[in-house]
Amino acid sequence: MRFLLDNPWLVFLTVCVALITSATVGHRLASATRVNEDSHHHEHITGLREGLFILLSLLLGFTVAMVLPRFDERTQLVVDEANAIGTTMLRAETLPEPYRSRSRELLRDYVMVRRDFARQTLLNRSALDGETHRTRELQQQLWQEMLAAIQQNPTVVVTTYLQALNALIDVAEKRLAEFENRVPTTVWLIIFLVAVFQSFTIGFSLKRRFWFSLVMTPMVVAILMALVADLDSPHTGVVAIRQNSMERLIHDVTDTKR
Repeated sequence: MRFLLDNPWLVFLTVCVALITSATVGHRLASATRVNEDSHHHEHITGLREGLFILLSLLLGFTVAMVLPRFDERTQLVVDEANAIGTTMLRAETLPEPYRSRSRELLRDYVMVRRDFARQTLLNRSALDGETHRTRELQQQLWQEMLAAIQQNPTVVVTTYLQALNALIDVAEKRLAEFENRVPTTVWLIIFLVAVFQSFTIGFSLKRRFWFSLVMTPMVVAILMALVADLDSPHTGVVAIRQNSMERLIHDVTDTKR
């Protein structure tokens, strides 16, 4: 299910085919039973169609309102993490040797790992766990270097570096939490089922076959669901989270190393 939701084009095609099929089946059933020849029945079916359309619109609207802030938060966390790593690098310059050189080298590796955390296609849990493990290994090594520096020289300078390192670890955990914070699968299933029933009633309410009605609404709903899936996925999609801040930091680190 998550593989489907991480590929907006598949979401669009799957939903579009399912809804158009549902609308076509509804029209054929209505034609076979001649239910729309009774004006009283037709009025009730039309009311049901409009009610389901309103319900589907509300569900999609609430879902969009759910995923947009999360997308903005993921984008902001890239900037926050780049700033946290940059601050930690600057404060690492104040550490006594040999901790300064070792910490700077670990931080160079760390920024590459954090860039790859978002750039790689983490479409399964094992890949995400692997990137998280690499991050925590480097965090542990940085922490050990910091503890050794404090034991050798417990000054205000080292304490300031400790605060920066704490912020670096905290923002990494926030990014991971935002990566895992997705629209629940149950919500997707409910939206899909309501869309199927609404498309069925569209076809069921038609007295004559009209392909524009049978196709247009399912396509619009499929586009909206694909957009929501795209915004909700932190891994892939057309609307991607930009890594400009992290790329600039890597460029600065590379230039400094040269």
